[in-house]
This record gives sequence, C-alpha cells and structure tokens, in this order.
Amino acid sequence: MRRSSSARIGVAGAAETDAAARPVAPYERAPERRRRELLESALLEFSTKGYGGARMDQIVGRTNSNKAMLYHYFGSKEELYIAVLEEVYAGIRRSEDEIDFDGLSPPDAIRRLVGFTFGYYIDHPSFVRMINNENLHAAVFLKRSKSVAALNTSIIVKLGRILQRGIETGDFRKGIDPTDLYISITGLAYTYVSNRHTLSIVFKRDLFRPSMLQARRRTMADMVLRYLATGR
Repeated sequence: MRRSSSARIGVAGAAETDAAARPVAPYERAPERRRRELLESALLEFSTKGYGGARMDQIVGRTNSNKAMLYHYFGSKEELYIAVLEEVYAGIRRSEDEIDFDGLSPPDAIRRLVGFTFGYYIDHPSFVRMINNENLHAAVFLKRSKSVAALNTSIIVKLGRILQRGIETGDFRKGIDPTDLYISITGLAYTYVSNRHTLSIVFKRDLFRPSMLQARRRTMADMVLRYLATGR
C-alpha cells in the first residue's frame, strides 16, 4: 500500500521512532525539527496509551530534546495532545492536496477520494487510534482546538466542486450536501478499519487480506456512486 510522502506524521512504529535519526533537511531549521520530533513521539505515545496513560518522559526519551524544551514548545501535556490532534488532521489534508481531483472526471474523482480515504486509514493506524480515543472522551480536547475546523474545510470545498461538476456533466443528481457525503465516505472506510479485529472474528474473515481490501475499495466506491447517480 503506497504511503503519501506529505504525511509528516504516519504509522505508529518505525517511521515515528526513527524520527531522531533523520538529518535536518536543507529547508528545515533545528527548532522546527525538534518540534516535529516531539510531535511524532507524542503521536506514538498518545495513540498507543491514550491521554491518561501517556508519559511525558517517554515522549521526550525518543527525541533529541528534553522536558524543558517540550514545555517551551507546547506549554502542557494537554496542549501537546491538542497539537497532535491538529497534526493528524493536517496530515490527511496535506495528502489530499496532492491529488488533482479537478483533472479527473467526476465519477473518477469520487472513486479516487474513496480509495484515498480508505488507504489513508489503513496506512495511518495512529490516526485511527487518535480519533477513536478522542471520541471516547466526547471530543473534549478537540473542542479546545482553534484550528481544527479550518483545517477540515478544504476537503468539503474539494468535494463540493466534484459534485457540481458531476451535476453539470449529468453524472450526479442535485441536492447532495458535501459535508454529509464526506461523513458517509469516512464512515464506510473508518468502520472497516477501526473495527477490523472484532469484525474478523465475528465473521471469520481476514479483512486485511489484499483481495479483501481491493474488493472493499470497489464496493465503497460503487455504493457512493450509485447514491449520487441521476434517475433516483
């Protein structure tokens, strides 16, 4: 499964724990790198242990920084957690920005969006765990973010343009709310990924077998396109 190069925070594991070993890029200053390292380490800690179980010493221990530097950048554990939440949303939005949806036909653009969303959740388990954790806490931390709403407007704008072009080409019917549609797309993909362990046991299927993932991607795209089709 291809991983987007733009996702600064990715799969919990080697990509995060090896952050300290990466050289400073020519365009990147040392303070920017230290902040990024702290965010990556914090994502690993929060996504695997939750807010209550996460330890600041563990977060700092995987980086070239110290606790004083961590508090200098983020102020508190709560503010660090909110920064991680904002970054996981920013990561998926950056990856979407790499896709030329306007260069695809409306149906192909929908298939691309559905496939991308599904693939992103598969490739970024830490994203899924963070969202799961925040839902368990009734989004108490996300509510305190000053930027998360603005971060997530871009995908709704993109989807709105796809829908409008689809209406103009006769592929899609009128009256579809892009926000509601995006919630449906994420629901189709997210539930499959986040509940794969229990669903695999209940239905005795290996849901992450490559053939199953390919079939699921086609099914989701077909479902969405049939919902959008004219003549309903």
